[in-house]
Amino acid sequence: MLTEDQANRVWERMVESEVRSLYFADLASRNTTRKQIIIGTSFFLASGAFATLIARLPVWLPTICSLLVALLTAYSMAVGLERRIGTLTKLHCQWNSLFADYERLWNHWQDEDAEEVLERLIRRANEASELATEMPNDPKSINKWAKIVYARFSPVAA
Repeated sequence: MLTEDQANRVWERMVESEVRSLYFADLASRNTTRKQIIIGTSFFLASGAFATLIARLPVWLPTICSLLVALLTAYSMAVGLERRIGTLTKLHCQWNSLFADYERLWNHWQDEDAEEVLERLIRRANEASELATEMPNDPKSINKWAKIVYARFSPVAA
């Protein structure tokens, strides 16, 4: 069984988990879009159809387009876009699962094993936080999701 202070902390952690889940889903989505744009642009600029379109244009244009493809590919590889998307997706899933488990604990905070459950959840949250340190920080995005989640969980004025 949890104390009232512990139960209140479970509520806070539940809401924070939801914010992080949505934040990492947003980052994963944005990075996936970035990857799709890079791949689509690279394929188009390297295609025969594009070569036909620019065949009659000045010779420097194909050179610039080839350079652009090389730069886009180098950027994708340098930032590890594929790995980043995988990590962000994993973080979203971990925080979403933590949110559900904190919510379950919130509804059962008087159960006999509640303190043990809380300790396990805190360990899992620490592991997810450790993994998140490798990811970019976007305060504007996390603030956006915090406002949305806190508005959803705030009591409605009567």
